[in-house]
Amino acid sequence: MKQFNRNRNEKSNRENPTDRQKREAKNWQKTKTNKMNKMKIFNIGNRIVNNYIIKTEKGYVVIDTGYTGNYARFSENLQKNKIAKEDIKFIFITHAHDDHIGFLNELRNDTNAILVMHEESSERLLVGHNKFVGGCSNLLAKIFVESMAIAGKGKHEFPIVKIDETDNIVLWNGQNQFFKQKGIGLEIVSLPGHTSDSIGLLTENGDLFCGDACMNGFPSIKRNIIWIENVENYRKSWDTMIESSAEMIYPSHGLPFPKQDLIKYRKSLNNIKLHKTKLSKG
Repeated sequence: MKQFNRNRNEKSNRENPTDRQKREAKNWQKTKTNKMNKMKIFNIGNRIVNNYIIKTEKGYVVIDTGYTGNYARFSENLQKNKIAKEDIKFIFITHAHDDHIGFLNELRNDTNAILVMHEESSERLLVGHNKFVGGCSNLLAKIFVESMAIAGKGKHEFPIVKIDETDNIVLWNGQNQFFKQKGIGLEIVSLPGHTSDSIGLLTENGDLFCGDACMNGFPSIKRNIIWIENVENYRKSWDTMIESSAEMIYPSHGLPFPKQDLIKYRKSLNNIKLHKTKLSKG
């Protein structure tokens, strides 16, 4: 019997890191829901990119709009979670990349939601593809990005999104706290580095939706995102997240993780040297 218990304990100690992260994230979410029922977090994305939705007393906030072609699945997942499109009051864009604004036009057409994004994003949305300024954060990321290009998925295109002055839109200038002015406990946080228009959303409960300011999955190393436009700004954004009231980090790619991970890996950012690819333009 002692041998059996010892083997079982050893097996438990060898728990798969991914399984452990899932368990910790699930326990954290359960605790947060119990502590504060005014806000509830949904993730109706997929294994490639998360699609978070926050339920507030003033309606639902959709964070980013995934890849082009995913709108039908998004709509199905809304129904599964009993979220009506007319109850979506806000669309928050963390930055203008193809995996974050793919079905933005479709969601805007189907709702009267207020679009909230960085003031620079409106110009990027007119380009129709990602800006390829900067480079990869590590060699593995470079191999991954170039492999995607070989497979025909390296253009990173998205439907052009046109914005005019009459639109129901808030262009964040780095100062105004739109959600707080609406009586919603969400703070917009500047997180440049991955892109110059990157922003995040911080709840009063300590949940930080950081877009691509970090990452938790292949081919990320030590929570770093795979593409960085400006390394100095990227480091500063990590410092911003570390110094904030955030307790749990919700990246757009991978499972949520405790802020302690950012503290643990912060020094590694000092050694980052960007690896240029054929896509790099600066």
